[in-house]
Amino acid sequence: MRTALLVFLLTTSMVAHAQRKPLFPGAEKLESCTVDLPRTYAKKDKERCVQAARFLEDQELIYAIRDKATGRMNCTRVFVVVDKAADGGEYVYVEEAAQRMRPDGLKQAWFPKFKPASERFYNATCFDAQVAAHPELKEVLVEMATEGPK
Repeated sequence: MRTALLVFLLTTSMVAHAQRKPLFPGAEKLESCTVDLPRTYAKKDKERCVQAARFLEDQELIYAIRDKATGRMNCTRVFVVVDKAADGGEYVYVEEAAQRMRPDGLKQAWFPKFKPASERFYNATCFDAQVAAHPELKEVLVEMATEGPK
């Protein structure tokens, strides 16, 4: 019985440690800036996704995607938008911050399939403050000026 309990505790500890593995070197410095936008199961948990998006709708966010080849994070400034569909339902998409204020109304929308293992959303104000306080993060974070997430 004690052996089974010990094995269970060790296994649980190893799983928890593996889940806390940082996404990139220095990621722990941005942990307080992380925003929970449940895009992973957008279809299954649509209501939760829409509620979270409504809460974040007017906040500038950083959408960070890890580049597997370089290990760096490609970061794009975005806003989350909730809009009405033709059928009366709602849908959530991401638009680039630079396009948000375009007077012509033409915008590029992304419907990212969020992957928690390689992507993060950060609050932009917090992100900027942490990067300013920890300049070494600039070596890992690449801000994409005009090109959005792929």
